[in-house]
Amino acid sequence: MQPGRPPIISSTDCTTAAPTPPVTPRGAAVFARTVDPVGDRIHVALAGAFTFLLPMGMVPWAKDALLIALLVYTAMRLPKIHRCFHPFVRDPLTWWILAWPVWLALSLSWSPSPLFGVDELRAWRMILLPLLLWPVMQHYRLFVMTFLCGCIIVVLVQIGQVVGITGFELDIQGRADAWMHPILAGAMLSTGAVWLLTGTLHWKGNRSVMSCAGLIVVGIGLVLTGSRGPWVSLAVAGSLLVIGTVVLCPGVRNRTFSIGVLGLLAIGAVVLLDLTLLSGRITEPVRNRIETALVETDSTAGDDHYDIDLGGWHRTPIGYRLLVWQASRDVFLDHPLIGTGGGGLSSKLDDAWWLGDPDALSKGIPISSQHLNPHSMYLQTLAGTGLIGCLLLIIPMIMAAGRLIGRASDPFYFGAAFVIVAWASGAAFDGYQMMTAQVGILMLTYVAALMSRKTSGDTTT
Repeated sequence: MQPGRPPIISSTDCTTAAPTPPVTPRGAAVFARTVDPVGDRIHVALAGAFTFLLPMGMVPWAKDALLIALLVYTAMRLPKIHRCFHPFVRDPLTWWILAWPVWLALSLSWSPSPLFGVDELRAWRMILLPLLLWPVMQHYRLFVMTFLCGCIIVVLVQIGQVVGITGFELDIQGRADAWMHPILAGAMLSTGAVWLLTGTLHWKGNRSVMSCAGLIVVGIGLVLTGSRGPWVSLAVAGSLLVIGTVVLCPGVRNRTFSIGVLGLLAIGAVVLLDLTLLSGRITEPVRNRIETALVETDSTAGDDHYDIDLGGWHRTPIGYRLLVWQASRDVFLDHPLIGTGGGGLSSKLDDAWWLGDPDALSKGIPISSQHLNPHSMYLQTLAGTGLIGCLLLIIPMIMAAGRLIGRASDPFYFGAAFVIVAWASGAAFDGYQMMTAQVGILMLTYVAALMSRKTSGDTTT
């Protein structure tokens, strides 16, 4: 060392120079990794295992076990990494995410059926996910890829059901449900399809080809679920994704047009080949579900309400939805501001007894003692927690999507914006968004949005 010059301190010498406390999301992740590199690797492994299992609704216990493991391990790391949470706490989006579950919990105090409300609140244990992934969120792309690998496993289970492997049976309606509810399976796969479509449009070369191949595989699985809601949500999100790519990503505009044309031609060729040479075996699941929807819709408007195999028209999926939507809307209009309280919808439907489960009604169990699913997350939220609750649920989705749209150069983050669109679209005509896995997907997109916050000290994109 020359006289008069200060000593040179190595960046790895933690005993003489502690890492600077983080002020940006990116800095928070770097800080946590720097002060605890071994713990960071274990944390990444646990988080990757969790996101791999997230789309697998057939093993809910495994997800809960890993969520607990993440919670315990994050708590163990806190003495070393607690300062990395400073940007997390200062982000307004964090508190908006927390607001709706808190409001739902408060609504139990005026709910006539608080036990049903507690059941609805349980799914929101996934609100811990942004907190638990925050120290390792620089690996967000890895977590999306492990989620997509989990989607491929779901499709493999479906294929086993279709080909009739022993122990792999279709559900009672002949749908490949991957051992979970087919609507939930469809929602998981539509989420994966959005991310894969984003990669197909934005990447070049081998990565684009791999994304396209994954999209085809996941698309096959989505068709096999026979779930119309996820089909519609993917159509909405996919269309907006293509439009957003054309508008915001001029560098891939021509590729997007070319891929779009080729995709439409390929779909048309498959349909034509199937109808002419294969007697419609490939497209049969889609045609059957569409034809059933048309028959059920016509039945609700006709005079003969008992010409459907399932019984009266109000017992068909579409007929039931129309009636339960109307009943839920009426409950909301009677309690517009704060709702009936979490889980309290059924208690207000004594005059709509036909919406109850037939087996339960035959046993003398009134509809007020049944936990009714109104097949619309928005109507469920409006009826249970009022306009205040619905706004608290929607506002963070809008905030998160707005941040992620600004990251058009990164397919993982840009795609997360349209995963939110797919999630929100499906919520219009299904209540399964309130299930644990679905809440987990929403929280996974919120992690990306929290990472994407722009601050005065952040120069990354």
